[in-house]
Amino acid sequence: MTRYILSIFLLTSYISIYAQQSMNMNFMSSYAYSSTLSDVWGYANESGEFAIVGLYTGISILDVTNPTLPNEIGYFEGPNSTWRDLKSYGDYVYCINETGGGLQILNIVDVISGNINPTYIENLDLGFATAHNIYIDENGRLYVFGASYSNGGAMIFDLNSNPINPTLLGNYSGSYFHDGMVRGDTLWGGAIYNGEFSVVDVSNPANPNLLATQSTPNNFTHNCWISDDGNTLFTTDEVSSAFVTSYDISDLNNIEELDRIQAWSDETDVIPHNTHVAGDFLVTSYYRDGVSVVDASHPSNLIEVGYYDTSEGYSGSGFNGAWGTYPFLPSGNILVSDIENGLFVIEAKYTNASFIEGTISNSETGAPLSNVIAQITGTNNPSISALDGFYESGIANEGTYEIIFSALGYNTLSQMITLSANSNLILDVSLIPSGCMDSDACNYNPFAVLDDGSCTELDECGECGGLGPDVGYDCDGNCVSGDSFTLSMIDSYGDGWNGNSIIVNQFSYGFTSGYNANETLCFDPESTCVEVICDGGTWQSEVSWVISDISGNELLTGGAPFSGLLCFDSVTDTICQNINFNAGWSIFSTYILSENMLISELLSPLNTNQNLVIVKDVVGTSYLPQWDYNGIGEIDFKQGYLVKTNNNQSLLFCGTPMYPEDHAISLLEGWNMFSYLRTVPADTEAVFNDIKDHVTIVKNNLGDAYLPEFNYNGIGDLESGSGYVVKMISNQSLFYLSNNQEY
Repeated sequence: MTRYILSIFLLTSYISIYAQQSMNMNFMSSYAYSSTLSDVWGYANESGEFAIVGLYTGISILDVTNPTLPNEIGYFEGPNSTWRDLKSYGDYVYCINETGGGLQILNIVDVISGNINPTYIENLDLGFATAHNIYIDENGRLYVFGASYSNGGAMIFDLNSNPINPTLLGNYSGSYFHDGMVRGDTLWGGAIYNGEFSVVDVSNPANPNLLATQSTPNNFTHNCWISDDGNTLFTTDEVSSAFVTSYDISDLNNIEELDRIQAWSDETDVIPHNTHVAGDFLVTSYYRDGVSVVDASHPSNLIEVGYYDTSEGYSGSGFNGAWGTYPFLPSGNILVSDIENGLFVIEAKYTNASFIEGTISNSETGAPLSNVIAQITGTNNPSISALDGFYESGIANEGTYEIIFSALGYNTLSQMITLSANSNLILDVSLIPSGCMDSDACNYNPFAVLDDGSCTELDECGECGGLGPDVGYDCDGNCVSGDSFTLSMIDSYGDGWNGNSIIVNQFSYGFTSGYNANETLCFDPESTCVEVICDGGTWQSEVSWVISDISGNELLTGGAPFSGLLCFDSVTDTICQNINFNAGWSIFSTYILSENMLISELLSPLNTNQNLVIVKDVVGTSYLPQWDYNGIGEIDFKQGYLVKTNNNQSLLFCGTPMYPEDHAISLLEGWNMFSYLRTVPADTEAVFNDIKDHVTIVKNNLGDAYLPEFNYNGIGDLESGSGYVVKMISNQSLFYLSNNQEY
């Protein structure tokens, strides 16, 4: 079945001006949409340059010939989907998504020429309805990755004979591919769930042949792109704290990792997404760091030479911000699709880095030194010397810099250097062996020729320079008091906690693989409460944990993120909830019942420096602290409250937890403001599933909406500490699952 669809309207949009963090990249313009974005591609002909933008609701075509004034010239509605990938070939744009519609095909030349009835079809006759990604090689072969066909490897089609009804030539089913690209007869596929890239001979598409595989550093291989000379492959891992990594693939029997790099920010847990090769350079979209440009002319010495942050409101780990880039326009301008902020047009200054290399040796013996850290001051990409003492590094801009060499057992060396663009300074250095020269000390170094003042003694547990046993433990790790508790950590997907950790009484725990792990905890019996924090990684909806006593009684449960107290009180089960109030308007709620629920008491810390402006309930009754007026009275833990603050501030609410399974939320016909009582996030659609036929709309404080009638969930997860607005068709009760149950 082939469906022909003509869009009859354009998305409401506007042009914005941004002043973000950047280096060697200039903002030209941005174009905002009322929909979230996914990937982006580009197209150019004699008429100009154009952006092909994947939206949640369809495909948008922008004229970016004037990079300071992008103009939407076409919009084509498709199945709603978070994931939409697009490529162009000849006169056509090809697009897939993970909801339905098969292969969407659009004649972009018709759109550019102003044809009011351009060809746009959804071809469902190709054997798949959904897919994750596509690529079109120089020979007009379309590769469909992650399709609803076979095991989601790579379907191979010919576009030349019939561009709107391509012919299936073959299928590779050796691995599920999340993304990939092809050069000549070789496919480079991101086998994301295998944690490796695959090299496949597709010279005979009817019988693809696996040539090699190679694991990537973070075992979640997202995309691959090959260098222009065909000797180097670059990959990304789509997980927190991952890298862009380079490999020498000139010999497929001996693939060698050359280097790895992270983006510009100090937040090392940012997630890279897609990387492309543009001549000597890599252009990579990092979710919360924007776009990064890396000089890859020396593949073993990757140096970032430019960046532009498209999403200053986000940082660190998380799937917000820059989804994709397109660096292949004739003008050299880069297109960046930002999930929340729209399409950016960026001018890049493609300038080669300034390089330095050399060897590091022992000043006394002349032997090469490995594992020496060589870092240019002001950079976040240190070099570590190899077994033969070789190091290489560099920096974006030429100039005079300090470089520091440091290694355990050696005196740190600092030296000033002058670097020039696209030049390689050779600098060999020697480090002086240093350490403790007191033969009575436990860390005496007989090879040291320079005393570094590090001499120390054994602690009571016999550890050199140690601080003695941890509080509550003896030197063998046993509980001094005999009071022990069990921490049970669970991951619903079975791949560990993806960088999350739980800190209990200042001790950190976590696990990297599998469905669960257990730890035994010791506490000082004189303690009344200990702090519990769970956060720090990705895929937090998979995380849950339980702290139990020696009899198996559950003392505290939660997920990620979580911040509270575990208290040992014979009378009450007391915990604390941390709630963040962002500057401006927000909606908050709490699952805590405190001894005093007066809103003037609970929110009194917000009155510091007159930070709190106003609080309103669902009927409009107000609390105005500056007027000492409290029309609300006590906070109802089942309700949400609208609050306005001048500055960001967080509060800790302590008291008895109101367990979600014990407290149904009454929702009346019309508008309600309700509380989210769970400590762990849950999908909005799943929470309302039993009563969705009675719901018109659910909204958060940002205006994101869940519209059950249209199966649209723009909110995502309901979050602890937040309140929400809902409009009901009739009176209903909302029942939450317990914190240790999953929707």
